[in-house]
Amino acid sequence: MTVGDTEADPLFEVTGIAITESHVVIAQESEGTLRFYDRDGSLEKTVGGRGEGPGEYGGLDWMRRVGGHLFAYDVYGREVSRYSLDGRLLGTVALSPPEEYLPGLSALGVFPDGSVLAEKWYLHWPTRPEVARAPVALLLFDDEGAFEKRLLDMAGPEIWYEPVGTTRHRQMMRFFGRISHVAVVDSVFAVLENDSYDIPLYGPDGVVRDTLRPAVLRGLTPLPRFQADFAQQVVLDSWDAELGSGRGEVERSLAAMGPPEHLPPYGWLSLMSPHHSPMTTADGLVWALRYGGLPREDGDMDGPEWFVLQPGVGQIATLSSPDNVVLVDVAGEMAAVIRRTDLGEEIVELRRIVGR
Repeated sequence: MTVGDTEADPLFEVTGIAITESHVVIAQESEGTLRFYDRDGSLEKTVGGRGEGPGEYGGLDWMRRVGGHLFAYDVYGREVSRYSLDGRLLGTVALSPPEEYLPGLSALGVFPDGSVLAEKWYLHWPTRPEVARAPVALLLFDDEGAFEKRLLDMAGPEIWYEPVGTTRHRQMMRFFGRISHVAVVDSVFAVLENDSYDIPLYGPDGVVRDTLRPAVLRGLTPLPRFQADFAQQVVLDSWDAELGSGRGEVERSLAAMGPPEHLPPYGWLSLMSPHHSPMTTADGLVWALRYGGLPREDGDMDGPEWFVLQPGVGQIATLSSPDNVVLVDVAGEMAAVIRRTDLGEEIVELRRIVGR
């Protein structure tokens, strides 16, 4: 099944995909809608829309399947909406955090009992040029949106900061930088900080329940300077039209920050933003993306590869794709992915996982 490859039904700003027994549901932020497609790729219904009313969105940040329901999050209203699998709106709750956690608060996912995991980002104010990881607090809200507790703190992504005057600063994601990520998987949540291959699993009480890692432990991969310089030029050239006159400033920042000594364990090489999530949770499993996106000298690159990790067991498989796709949802032997064309068009595909 393929959606988005025709002029009659294009996709833009896809922020979630869910595979159900009857549909493939696609969340589209550009319109604030959930789009329900049958397995032939025909659009059956659209729910939601842009607005502030029930089931409407000012900023549709994500949509996921949790058990027998769909949940979607409006970042502007800090509201989590619950739907039946056929698209009926069943209710909406607004998160009500203490004032100390505003602004910078956003929901991350929903547990089976309806409680919500959220994060609070803290700002970093540099006094000198530096690479830093601002702290992120993980918070728990109950199924009615009331604040319950602060669970733990983690490190955010690596960002390059440069002070400008006394009150401002410039920043950009570090090239080859470590990206952190948090995701709910059934009744626990996984925290990936990318300092090592370890991915701890925490319960809603903030206590570690398990630690996942690849079956064959590897040391961090060294990043030689010549490889970093080559990859930097390839990526800059690929973004040349988008960067325009700003390319020189980007090159200056990249030279000032310098590359790290090692590649991160998980993630994908990107200049502007991390288009690939370093970790996907679906079908009761954790799919951790081995660090990739590195251009080869022949101008091509290897497709993505995920470590398939099962809570309580460890690594049970490895999943790979011959082409560059983003893994969004998995249900049994079916995987929902996003593929981007050379023109930047978003194509959603339902693929079969060979070997499951």
